[in-house]
Amino acid sequence: MLCCQIGLNAKVPFHFLFYSLTFGGSAFYSFIVSPLVFKKLPREEFSNLQNKVFPTYFTGQALAPIVLGLAQPFAYCPFTIGLLALSSVGGALNYLWLLPVCKKIKEDRNKLIADKKDVGADGQPTEELKALNKQFGKYHGISTLVNITSIVSLGVYGVVLAKALTKIKF
Repeated sequence: MLCCQIGLNAKVPFHFLFYSLTFGGSAFYSFIVSPLVFKKLPREEFSNLQNKVFPTYFTGQALAPIVLGLAQPFAYCPFTIGLLALSSVGGALNYLWLLPVCKKIKEDRNKLIADKKDVGADGQPTEELKALNKQFGKYHGISTLVNITSIVSLGVYGVVLAKALTKIKF
């Protein structure tokens, strides 16, 4: 095979490219795109955008580390597998638990607004709206922490991957 004759293990570059896409995409969306569109779009439009993006984002965050683990070009190591598992579990937690909880809270909040029960006679937010906002803040905070943990675990995996790549003799 030509790849073997020129000393190229195709599994290594494809693994590294897929890792780069996974880590780069997660970090870019979380730390560049989301804050930018949060500042530029009205709250409702931002929320609608996130509702469209997050299912795909969290599915990818759950599945990509599994693909990386299955296609690992080096000897399996409990530490690297643990990092990938942590990242994958983070995506799964966000997709299966936190996303539906946050979505339900937002729906309840939007219903209050539609029913004009969000503001009292004094012009201040109702206790029900305050409670929903507090609940949303709690679960959104947990989701953010889980997302950051997933991204950081991928980053640490990348450091280990880079170290392994430096040991390859060409």
